[in-house]
Amino acid sequence: MQMKQSKTNNPPRRTILQRLGLNTGIVLVLALLTTRAGAFSLLGPYAPWMDITNGYRLAYDIGGPVDIHEEYRWNVPVVTYGFDKSFLDYFGSKGVNAVEQAIQILNDLPPASRIVLTNYSLDSLRANYLAPNLGVDIKSMTLSLLVEQLGLGSPTRNVFDLRRWDSWFLDCFLTNRWDWEGYWGSVIPDYIIERNFDPVTLAMSQYVNDVFYCGYVNFRDLPGGEQTYYMQEFTSDPFVLPWNAVSDGLLYSPLDFFTLMWWGNAGIQPFLDYTGLTRDDVGGLRYLYSTNNVNYEKLPPGVRRSDANHHLFVNGAWRPGVEKIKFVPHPFDYHSGQFRPVRNQFTDTYIVNGIAMKQPVERLINQPDFLFCAADTGEHNSRAPWYVCTDTTNWMNNAALNGSATNAGPGVIQPPITITFHKLGTCVYTGDYDTPGDYCNYCWCSFDSSTNLPVVYPYGRQRENQLTVRLRFCSDSGIQLTNQTWHLRVPIGGQAALQISTDQSNWSSLGEVTNAGAVIEWNHYESPEPQKFFRVVPE
Repeated sequence: MQMKQSKTNNPPRRTILQRLGLNTGIVLVLALLTTRAGAFSLLGPYAPWMDITNGYRLAYDIGGPVDIHEEYRWNVPVVTYGFDKSFLDYFGSKGVNAVEQAIQILNDLPPASRIVLTNYSLDSLRANYLAPNLGVDIKSMTLSLLVEQLGLGSPTRNVFDLRRWDSWFLDCFLTNRWDWEGYWGSVIPDYIIERNFDPVTLAMSQYVNDVFYCGYVNFRDLPGGEQTYYMQEFTSDPFVLPWNAVSDGLLYSPLDFFTLMWWGNAGIQPFLDYTGLTRDDVGGLRYLYSTNNVNYEKLPPGVRRSDANHHLFVNGAWRPGVEKIKFVPHPFDYHSGQFRPVRNQFTDTYIVNGIAMKQPVERLINQPDFLFCAADTGEHNSRAPWYVCTDTTNWMNNAALNGSATNAGPGVIQPPITITFHKLGTCVYTGDYDTPGDYCNYCWCSFDSSTNLPVVYPYGRQRENQLTVRLRFCSDSGIQLTNQTWHLRVPIGGQAALQISTDQSNWSSLGEVTNAGAVIEWNHYESPEPQKFFRVVPE
């Protein structure tokens, strides 16, 4: 199979990232808080103003930051999880065990109102130098994604958030002209908001796990000539480990977030894993699920009263947090290859006239609340995301029921949720401006603090003799011109050559790849002139 690359005019591109540093703004922020503390961030569906031009809806985002008392949470105490065939084929039993290790960390948490913050570390990241240089721990990534799906956002990223932008800021910066009274009187909260909350006082905080953060406004060009502005957090202390909360995620590091946006596989923290949740992670979960946090909520579909008094079922009501979310395996029928329906019974607590009432209820669950999968996530994307998760679109906003229809919440998280991991494999970089045949071997793996060799995936039953190679042809300025995918009959362990030609008669080999059951990403950077042809030839 081959693919022709035709001549294309390159659009103009700004080569220098422009950065707007509000140094005077940083000084003001430094004066806001002097006592060490922590913070958590709350996640919810996007508000209308959370646009790409304000720094939201980046790669891997599923929602945006919401204010205190606008939180979203589960209001059933038990949720189920399962693995589909694609996950089992790619990750096998070792991958299942890694995911269940992450789930066990959550299941081991005490009820929310009994959580003692000082029992948890300020930093749970650990390095394993036996792991591959570009290996990402599947347990740690799963833990971070589950915490997100429980209602927590990235605390470090949301120390400051851009509410809206005014060109007046840029004019003042370029001319060194500041209207102090008019400027500082409206910057916070009219333009810049704070969406980090201390787990003890619930006040806004610039600390995350005792690390203090400053921020500045950054901006850059978007495709089509539009510009986007966003807040960039950073710490000035060289002796602290930043971005250390599990809810920050392994993909959230002190890098330009728009690198993550346009390069979905950038910004990873390889050979690092989480030993558990940090103090601010459990502080956020304590706030969300404590019985002291009462919201008006409806129960999710499939819940009904479990005794004979069906007519007495109370749906919408004021409800306290359920204290603890327990993950249990969803029953699977190996004969039919399908998940079996399951009924979970529990006692629902609601409040009437300040009095706690209880009703026996059951929930019919036909499919897992959390389904783990493996797939090629780059087939229809400009970049191949390392994972794809169900977003917050289905989360139920109960703001109107809680007395303020214009608020972003509170609300209820609703299943089902699918977490799909990309079939990570080798990335090959060729072209005039990169060393021909330069290889980066990305992979999912499992490792711990022992001296045991890490498990590298794919690990499961690799039975299909198919090699997937995706070519992304980019101009010398980085603009992607072509996205072509080949599916070739190459056995596991077999090889194929990546070739290029200008006349389809004389072909040159740029490198070789081996079929390990993963997706091969072939990135070629070069001028589109003269026209070029590409092909993948099994050997």
